[in-house]
Amino acid sequence: MAAPRDNVTLLFKLYCLAVMTLMAAAYTVALRYTRTSDKELYFSTTAVCITEVIKLLLSVGILAKETGSLGRFKASLRENVLGSPKELLKLSVPSLVYAVQNNMAFLALSNLDAAVYQVTYQLKIPCTALCTVLMLNRTLSKLQWVSVFMLCAGVTLVQWKPAQATKVVFLQVLVASTLLLWLSIQTTS
Repeated sequence: MAAPRDNVTLLFKLYCLAVMTLMAAAYTVALRYTRTSDKELYFSTTAVCITEVIKLLLSVGILAKETGSLGRFKASLRENVLGSPKELLKLSVPSLVYAVQNNMAFLALSNLDAAVYQVTYQLKIPCTALCTVLMLNRTLSKLQWVSVFMLCAGVTLVQWKPAQATKVVFLQVLVASTLLLWLSIQTTS
């Protein structure tokens, strides 16, 4: 059987990279602003819960559109959600961890500068790479290892003297590490 051909253009991939980068930066800045304003603070748990409910509704809507009919939609839900309690239990563990992570993000942004938070938050990438190598016995290319170490070095530089970290240094580290990771993904796929 022939391997599926990659029909996604480079321009579209760059567009997606730019949109995701802008969304992450805008999310952090907006969240930081709302957590440090003089107005009455909202509960972070409520914001996380509303976000997850919106994601659930979107997912159900996409599933309904893909199945095409109400009968197939119900059958799909019955089979994949209610018919698989073990799988549902397995999915609940990362879901709970994700909820805790999102609540911790609110706490961190209430107490840290947005630039320091955003760069430090990128440490999830080296952690994921390390877990992938140790737990899943996968290998990373030299370019991927270089990009992971460069990301760690950038985080270290920003954390070294966070009060003196400028927006230019922050953007340089973020863009360079993102581009290197994107390049490493492109060379392996």
